[in-house]
Amino acid sequence: MADDYSIPGASAAQNQLLNEIAASLHVTTSQLSDVANDVYEYVTTGLQQETQGPASWVSYITPDITQDIRSAIKQESVSLGMTINTQAGRLKICSIKFTSGQPPTINKQVFYLRKEQVFEDIATRLSEFINSHELGPGPLPLGVNIDRPVEETSKLGGRVADNVDCGPFRNVDIAQALGAVILKKHLPVKVTSVTNCVISTLVAAQNRFHNTSVALILNHGINASYYEQAARIPKLQATTGRVAVNTELARYGEHSSVLMPTLWDHRLDRESANTGTHTFEKLVADKYLGEIVRNLITDFMDAQLIFPKNADASVLGEPYSFFTSYMTTMEDQSDDLREVGDLLRAGFNIHASLVDRQIVRALCHMVTMRAAKLVGAAVAGIVRRASADAAVVSISGQLTEMNQPYVTCTTDTAQSLVLGMGLPAPTFNILGEDGYTVGAALAAFSK
Repeated sequence: MADDYSIPGASAAQNQLLNEIAASLHVTTSQLSDVANDVYEYVTTGLQQETQGPASWVSYITPDITQDIRSAIKQESVSLGMTINTQAGRLKICSIKFTSGQPPTINKQVFYLRKEQVFEDIATRLSEFINSHELGPGPLPLGVNIDRPVEETSKLGGRVADNVDCGPFRNVDIAQALGAVILKKHLPVKVTSVTNCVISTLVAAQNRFHNTSVALILNHGINASYYEQAARIPKLQATTGRVAVNTELARYGEHSSVLMPTLWDHRLDRESANTGTHTFEKLVADKYLGEIVRNLITDFMDAQLIFPKNADASVLGEPYSFFTSYMTTMEDQSDDLREVGDLLRAGFNIHASLVDRQIVRALCHMVTMRAAKLVGAAVAGIVRRASADAAVVSISGQLTEMNQPYVTCTTDTAQSLVLGMGLPAPTFNILGEDGYTVGAALAAFSK
């Protein structure tokens, strides 16, 4: 049964609509258990030899990467990591230098890429980074990760899946294309690994929190990876060891009867640039949570149940104008919710009453809790698939820093569901906002 969100001082009509929304967004324990089992089946199906749905992608990265990293530490090595964000046209480069007895020295820099001759541009930015930080001599190992599913064709190369539309990177062997321009520009660099961001996050997590078996990214999007017994992966045809798996969690739900999107979710999907895909991501990820809240607020406005009738609705009427980061402010616990009022006035030119502020805060809380519980259920399904004796789950991404209630609810939900499966409760660690670029630099040491 959904919580009662009735607000003292609100009208009967306001409380009725508020609780109708709460009932629509409520997820029962039974439903969460179904989601956990469904995610388990989703990942399992994705590892089959032939699958008609989204595939889970296998990496050459194994838990033995920690031994390669320890060897690099002893040799006081230097490596480079690179994250290619195809959606934002952004490139992040970092270096990591190990010095005996000291914490590693890490440098980071962000660049924006041209749309033309993109690999030439990446090599130019790489040269600028190496020169500005006086790195060398080479060859410096470079680990590359990308925000798209990668079919790792070898330990040194990976091809962006050919069914993914990502401009100049589509169906391209990243190591080969980048390696060619690196040679052309005589850079002291050698590409040694190419992975998806969530695999690099798993590497960073395992280096920082030993025995990590599952990594979760809570960012603009969502994804998870884990270590799987190779013998349990039909399409791998291997018999020993464990390998890293990119679950492509964002795409879960496209063919599921377990997830039950609301009318607001259907509206968001219909108006999105990728209608009909990334169903789970649209329910839980940073990119979409604020937009769900905005749709709920505008429904209140259409019913004339919030804000003065002459309130300026022009900004709130713009899609994605209610940023997910605003939901942190909505955790305001003061009696007058001053911070909530200040944000609505500064961001939307709306002077909100106390009841209005309480309604907006309640809507944010509902959306946050539903998302967090669904993610917790997904994590439970992946933990079950990982078959670890006592799973260690590391979480990375900006939501870990800007929405603590989300993270707490996610971990609590996952632990409860995993215990209900008869498995040991997982341990959770917070890796921070950007684990994958450093993870790429660490993956560069893979042998």
